[in-house]
Amino acid sequence: MIFILFIVFLPAARLQETQYRQDQCPSGSCNPQLGDLMVGRAPRLSASSTCGLDGPQNYCIIGYLEEEQKCFTCDSRLPYNHHGNPNSHRIENVITTFDPERKTKWWQSENGFHQVSVQLDLETVFKFSHLVLTFKSFRPAAMLVERSKDYGRSWKVFRYFAEDCLLSFPSVSNQPANSIDDIVCDSRYSGSDPSTNGEVVLKALDPIFEIRNPYAPNIQDLITLTNIRVNFTRLFTLGDILSRRRRNPQDKYYYALYNMVVRGSCFCHGHASRCTPVDGGRGDVFTQTGMVHGRCVCQHNTAGENCERCQEFHHDSPWRPAGRNTANTCRRCNCNGHSNSCHFDATRFEATGMQSGGVCEDCLHDRTGSQCERCRPFLFQDPQRTADDPHACRPCDCNPAGSEGGGLCDALSGTCVCKENVEGRHCNQCKYGFFNLRRDDPAGCQGFWGLGHSEFRCSACDCDVGGAYSTTCSPEDGQCHCLPNMVGRQCSDPAPRYFLPPLDYFLYEAELAAPLQRRSSSTPLPPSPSSPSSSSLFRPIGGPSITWTGLGLVRVLEGAGLRFTVDNLPSPMDYQLVIRYESEVKKTVRVLVMICFLQTKGSQYFVDIVFTKQPGSDSLSNSHILVDSMGLIPSTDTVQGFCSQSDSLRLFRCIGLAVELKPEESLREVCEGLIGSTSARVHNGAVLCRCNVAGSLGPSCSKLGGFCECKPNVIGRCCDTCAPLTFDLGPDGCKSCECEPRGSVSELCNQVRGQCVCRSEVTGRRCDRCQTAFWGFPFCQPCQCNELSEVCDEQTGECLNCREHATGPMCERCVEGYYGNPVSRQPCQPCLCPGVTNSGRFFATSCQHDPQSLSLTCDCREGHTGPRCNRCSPGFYGDLALPGASCEECPCNNNINTGDRNSCNSQTGECQRCLYNTTGPQCQDCKPGYYGNALDQDCKECSCDRRGTEVTQCPLGSPCFCNSRTGQCPCRTGVVGTLCDECVDGYWNLDGASGCQTCSCDSVNSFSNICNKVTGHCLCQPEFGGRQCDECGENHFGNPDRQCISCDCNVEGTERPSCDPETGECLCRVGVSGIFCDECAPGYDLVFPICGECHPCNALWAGDVTDIQRATLRMRTFIPRHADVNMWPGDSRLQQMLKMHSELDTPVRHCYLLRITWPSETNIVKHFLPHRKLQDAIDPNVILIDPSALLNTEMDNIGLEFRKLLNNMKAKRRPNPDDEDEYPDGTVMLFWF
Repeated sequence: MIFILFIVFLPAARLQETQYRQDQCPSGSCNPQLGDLMVGRAPRLSASSTCGLDGPQNYCIIGYLEEEQKCFTCDSRLPYNHHGNPNSHRIENVITTFDPERKTKWWQSENGFHQVSVQLDLETVFKFSHLVLTFKSFRPAAMLVERSKDYGRSWKVFRYFAEDCLLSFPSVSNQPANSIDDIVCDSRYSGSDPSTNGEVVLKALDPIFEIRNPYAPNIQDLITLTNIRVNFTRLFTLGDILSRRRRNPQDKYYYALYNMVVRGSCFCHGHASRCTPVDGGRGDVFTQTGMVHGRCVCQHNTAGENCERCQEFHHDSPWRPAGRNTANTCRRCNCNGHSNSCHFDATRFEATGMQSGGVCEDCLHDRTGSQCERCRPFLFQDPQRTADDPHACRPCDCNPAGSEGGGLCDALSGTCVCKENVEGRHCNQCKYGFFNLRRDDPAGCQGFWGLGHSEFRCSACDCDVGGAYSTTCSPEDGQCHCLPNMVGRQCSDPAPRYFLPPLDYFLYEAELAAPLQRRSSSTPLPPSPSSPSSSSLFRPIGGPSITWTGLGLVRVLEGAGLRFTVDNLPSPMDYQLVIRYESEVKKTVRVLVMICFLQTKGSQYFVDIVFTKQPGSDSLSNSHILVDSMGLIPSTDTVQGFCSQSDSLRLFRCIGLAVELKPEESLREVCEGLIGSTSARVHNGAVLCRCNVAGSLGPSCSKLGGFCECKPNVIGRCCDTCAPLTFDLGPDGCKSCECEPRGSVSELCNQVRGQCVCRSEVTGRRCDRCQTAFWGFPFCQPCQCNELSEVCDEQTGECLNCREHATGPMCERCVEGYYGNPVSRQPCQPCLCPGVTNSGRFFATSCQHDPQSLSLTCDCREGHTGPRCNRCSPGFYGDLALPGASCEECPCNNNINTGDRNSCNSQTGECQRCLYNTTGPQCQDCKPGYYGNALDQDCKECSCDRRGTEVTQCPLGSPCFCNSRTGQCPCRTGVVGTLCDECVDGYWNLDGASGCQTCSCDSVNSFSNICNKVTGHCLCQPEFGGRQCDECGENHFGNPDRQCISCDCNVEGTERPSCDPETGECLCRVGVSGIFCDECAPGYDLVFPICGECHPCNALWAGDVTDIQRATLRMRTFIPRHADVNMWPGDSRLQQMLKMHSELDTPVRHCYLLRITWPSETNIVKHFLPHRKLQDAIDPNVILIDPSALLNTEMDNIGLEFRKLLNNMKAKRRPNPDDEDEYPDGTVMLFWF
């Protein structure tokens, strides 16, 4: 249930007396004296490590290590006393004193601790000048100085100091600063010299930079602080051998400070020359001499611990820090004696030309105005009295019904301001033509319109009391004079896209208010959803009936409260304050309302509402009140001309109904009209709808209330707010928050960015991942990084960005190039191999440190060797004496034995013992006699053919030389091929003594000069032959220079060559005969060209046949040389012989095994044998043109020879008596080749 609480309030006056005091500095700006901020603050000084706090601890001095008795004891359990406890080295010993024994006391850290800090915590903000540290020991090898100006909640680095900045702080520049606030690393104060009394100096403002404005934010950030901290990060250590003789070599390594001076002064913005203790003490009487105090004794009408504001009632000018020549004094407000309090208003200061910005508060004696210079409404200034007279304001004497403002008059003359239709000195009578003077009539008196337009003479104007300027109207059409954006004859309706605001238009949601703590004071706290005194309770849209006005409710603890800010009231008037709330328990609630405001347009009001505890309630009660909103409803009693209207509103309970109205309900018609009129008067007409373009469906809104039609998930009168659980108002409405329930504390999110409210260890817009320094969502656990990183992998917990040269999943080991044990807080120190990382002379990946012997063993990078990696390994080279040099792999292209120290020059890298048949300074080429890719170890022996390779390139006893890349051998003339193993076209005979020789083909008888590269035979024209085509070709004879004639020999029956090249005689193969070798020879089968050999018996005839053939050949050569046979005397005889030959040719030539009956021997002699030979010798186609008697002689000789042969044949053919039975009837077997 919603409860409505009405509170009617009027402004109340409040006086406060302050003592006015003004001390001026002679020069304008005041500067307190500088001093040592350490003095008097020993309790505020601390160190993270001090020797001997838990008991005596031994330490040694490096210069005395050879003598055991030169080691000492530190015992800091009690404070230092020169006589009673001289071995105490607490941190307070560094505060400067001027005692004679000041060199016998100092602060000293524990042995071997690298990470040590010294911190001074001040009680307020001080101005810092410079820091000086004087060391008894070596100065640190690395350190940094930090400052805080929020009492240690956050820190900023002043400067880094290191012997080797690149090693200790690699991410910090070691170059000179370019601007006064650059953070750099300084190496001037970290060397080994001096070994004692060395100083480190830090100046807040480097004097090399010009400072034009000392109050610039960056300058103020450098010189103001509440805390200063010196962090020592690395001890200065020596690699001396003597330390190995001791059981604990770390005894000699520690930090020791004689003095620490922090110079500064109290910070007063130039408005004070001295300061007092912050705790309100009585100055130096009860404090240590020389102590710099922190509370400024302010001048120039300023106040505050640091003179950071103007004194009360001195706000006529803005507060400013004092300048070099300008004090910038705060000026006293001018309230004409009617107020004792004021505040500064920047708008007024600008409006008055920077002359006066003071606005008086709570004016007395019926006064108002910025300087209480005017009388309050309904009063005027008596001209006979001065402005500071407390009785100068007199009441106006104006008729409330006929005057504007219900009786207002001119503030100076007291003249009444009459309504439009009223006149008279006191505005107490109607003008001519008007009647019925009434207070609720805006014009005072009523007029008429429409004369002659109806049966009645005139009609009442009935102008809307809220929407029209007056009750009069146009006498012609009765149109009333409407307020801005009001329409209709009676001015009762808002114009299109305008609306009449509801009574609670000035509504302030509790979820936007600032919570007040649960105490008697009403000090506001910044709004926070986790505030202990209040919390927001948002409810999603939809579901049960909505009973709240905004996003939800705020749960306020009993005894706590809320502060509402009101800054949008259009005009000063009385308002009714309405609080909407629900109670978690049924009980009575008392509300205390405190209001600080000014009743002027544009002013800001603070309304504090505290829900007080009820008498007798439990002091530990935690019951809550659910606050929805606060509304301001204009009091209609103070609205001009609304007396009767107010009565009607009360009569019909319209105000209460309107306030209690639920969103889905509507007002009664009478109340809607009354509230609309009231709204139009209060807001000077109708108000623009201002529907949000992105969140609404159109520009129009409801006439009363101005509610626009919203898109999904969008709420608010203007559709400009995302509903709970949504965000990011856009063209499609609002998006769902989708907060991860496992990581968020509620389902709500920021309505602009969509950020959900996460658990402390959770982050992300949806609260779906762990915060930095946590991992393992949703059970987020702290990162375990040995205090060397705050960031780890969200899923695995592996540490990221480890500091101080640590690495590993838990920053548990040192990075490459460093040694130490981060787990046991032993810092990672650089390996000297032989230099440190980033020095250009670090040649290892890591090192091993023996804590007993203090020896260091380097794990060398590839190519380096030696205990400190200061030599090059075999197969590597480099001059390590040169800056930036390192051992590089010998550039021998993998063609050397890397285990052989002499395989390449250790200084220059030149290759000396190349393998795999390679050569060159980098073994980059194949050696002579080899070819291939030396870079791939692919050098092969040259395979040149010595027959075709240049003799000079083939030395005896070694391979021929060839191209080292391609393997191409150097060939002789006429030789080609990669291996010189082939003659070029036109050459042959690679086996020749001088290589290939030219073909020399006959240019006429050959087709080209290209010949067979082995035999040398040219490609001849068809009738030519020979190697060079300079002879007649196969089956041709004659003179090649003139003509070659075809022999026409049957190639199947001839040998090679087939005919005599001179005579053209065919050369028959065995078993073949005939002029053209186209028939089988005697004694051979007649099936040509098989011509199989006949029976072996025919061999007996071979001799005789041969002789006959020889004789026939002579005849064949003889006959052609003589005359035509027809003219030959032996023609008839010859013809007869030829005839006989023809008759006997067939049976004789056949060598088949036949049974033939031979004629008598006489007939054989007579008809066959002499003439067979003759016929074979005679070419019928030859014409004998030169017959001679020699022919007869030759024939006679042949005849004689035939007879001899025949006789022989007779003897051979005599039948064997043994064969007679086998061959009867004179049949014989003939075998012929």
